[in-house]
Amino acid sequence: MSLERKLRDLDFGRFAEDLAAEHYISEGYAIRERNWRFHHIEIDIIAQMGNTIVFVEVKARSGRDQNPVEAVNMRKMRSIARGADVYLKCMRGDYEYRYDIFALTGDKENYTYEVIEDAYLSPLS
Repeated sequence: MSLERKLRDLDFGRFAEDLAAEHYISEGYAIRERNWRFHHIEIDIIAQMGNTIVFVEVKARSGRDQNPVEAVNMRKMRSIARGADVYLKCMRGDYEYRYDIFALTGDKENYTYEVIEDAYLSPLS
């Protein structure tokens, strides 16, 4: 993969994360974290509304024949769940939580997105 393509993909990924954050804000959520990291774990967006914390994985694909949701495999789910577990243990209080996927397809000028709320249960249970 060329450097130019890597940079273009990173830019498109940031665009998707910005759109996801805007979506959650427009729905009344507060964005607590973006690109939260713990060791080798990264959670794209952590949002909160009331007593509910949402851990959001953002996936973007430029090809219309690619389903970004398919990129959230069991390994990725486990990683996010481990990070969520650490994050929740550091917070004071008792919170509800869920895992969402924000899937964007297209390009910056012509795109569609889908938000899958409560996309999966924690594979750590």
